[in-house]
Amino acid sequence: MSDLRAAPVETDANPMPPGGEVIWLTVAGRAPMRTMIWRPENAGIETCRGTVLLLNGRTEFIEKYFEVIGELIVRGFAVASLDWRGQGLSYRPLGDRYCGHIDDFSAFDRDLGVFLEQIVKPSLPSPFIGLAHSMGGNLLMRLLGREPGLLRGAAFSAPMLGIRFPNALARLGASLLAHAAVKMGKAQSYVPGGGPDMMEGSTFAENIVTHDERRFRRTMDILEAEPNLKLGSPSYGWFKAAMASCREVTKPAYLAEIAVPVMIAVAEEDVLVDNAAVKRAAELLPDCRLVEIAGARHEILMEKDAARARFWDAFDKLTEEVL
Repeated sequence: MSDLRAAPVETDANPMPPGGEVIWLTVAGRAPMRTMIWRPENAGIETCRGTVLLLNGRTEFIEKYFEVIGELIVRGFAVASLDWRGQGLSYRPLGDRYCGHIDDFSAFDRDLGVFLEQIVKPSLPSPFIGLAHSMGGNLLMRLLGREPGLLRGAAFSAPMLGIRFPNALARLGASLLAHAAVKMGKAQSYVPGGGPDMMEGSTFAENIVTHDERRFRRTMDILEAEPNLKLGSPSYGWFKAAMASCREVTKPAYLAEIAVPVMIAVAEEDVLVDNAAVKRAAELLPDCRLVEIAGARHEILMEKDAARARFWDAFDKLTEEVL
């Protein structure tokens, strides 16, 4: 793996928190997956409270969360994160590296399992707490159901427990189209209107994920510094798999079995995630605190300071309770 990038991508506005260690794992045969950890002794944490498993969303990558990781370290946590298969600098299965594709979310589960078994559990201190955004929130909910004793608690930022559509008819139509496209052998094709350059030339005025211009430009600067981090629109296969996973993790019987304390933050102005589906799921979880972040768009942790402060206040209350 000598051709793999050893050092994370840093910019003047986005330095890496001290002590970060890149670890490449081999998953599913020969597929390289990029992970990073911050051990207490390397990050300058004198009294460690445990480890936060940080799971990012679709299109995202570890560097985008350097600010968040620094804030977790200040709170006394070791941190473990990864680039999901098909994005960041991890293995991308398609010839078109910019098409976001997965056949089934169980592939993400297996990759995360390798990370947990080979790196997180043996080398980072317990207790473990989950922190996840968007698609990462869906995958964190899958982890809670799959390994009920692993995490002490879980915090979600705008979790993808449902994808937003204008109405039920549009949702049904999109689902039928994705199923048909996959059956016709087009699973690896972009969804209608999609393409490889979703972020190319994107301006702050056009963006739908944050009100914070500084944090928006910080992300764009990282992508400019390392174009291989870019990701375009999802494939039909990804969309079909995402819809199936949303249905799976929001079943009442599934949610009823998740006993750990959970905090879910929803963004009031989210146009990507179905907030109604998230709120229904929150009501079905046995031990859940739902926090609506007023004035926030989808990327709560990349929002303005006031919105982020509300999230961190809820996160701190959760961790104080579970620890």
